[in-house]
Amino acid sequence: MGFTPVHVAHLLGHQDASALSDYECGKHAPCLSNALRLGIILRVPVEFLFPTLYDGLRNEIRAEEERLAAPQQATLF
Repeated sequence: MGFTPVHVAHLLGHQDASALSDYECGKHAPCLSNALRLGIILRVPVEFLFPTLYDGLRNEIRAEEERLAAPQQATLF
């Protein structure tokens, strides 16, 4: 979008870009509202900003869905 880190930090409500740098380096994850703000500022879906976390959560949920959908074997004794 052509924004500097200082501009993005300002749009997030931060005084400087240090928190944004921490997000980018993976030192800290933004709270939900700031993650949504980043998606809005950068005009991308939030899951695009956190692909590793998104993929891990999706895989966990899909595996559990498959486990729940599998037919249950009755106990014989």
